[in-house]
Amino acid sequence: MRKFLILIPIALLLTFCAANPGPAAPTADIAAMVNATLTAYVPEQAEAAVALPAPTGGSITGAISYPSGVVPALKVIAFMGGSEQFFSIEIPANQTTYRFDNLPEGKYRVVAYTLGDATTQAGLAGGYTQAVLCGLAAECTEHSLVDVIVFNGETSSDVNISDWLQPGFPAMP
Repeated sequence: MRKFLILIPIALLLTFCAANPGPAAPTADIAAMVNATLTAYVPEQAEAAVALPAPTGGSITGAISYPSGVVPALKVIAFMGGSEQFFSIEIPANQTTYRFDNLPEGKYRVVAYTLGDATTQAGLAGGYTQAVLCGLAAECTEHSLVDVIVFNGETSSDVNISDWLQPGFPAMP
């Protein structure tokens, strides 16, 4: 009787294996799909994706304030650190923001100069200084310009020109 108990599971296993022949061989349709997928990949397309242009520069943006409350017409200069190179934009009277675009990577110092009109002398300078970062409070006595770091494809924001008390800013180019 014990012999039959062992033979029953073996017989069931053999019957099950004979009924299930195993995985089928791939059909021609699947082979055609794989071939079409591999053919669709073209190396030239991958090279075109790599050839996309890199960002051409970075930006500096900020607010402008002036002691009289009315912002005069200004020339804003971004002096590139370690070189004689600078970038400039003119801001019309009453404009309270500025933006430089496409600046090469590097360190910059930002200064604004009055252009002069009937009520404002030309050449007065204001900048983005340590005092601006300190809050321009009475105890903020450091008025040196702050280095603004510019990276390709990124914007350095809140570079606010608010310090008009420093007599030692660079001369307007």
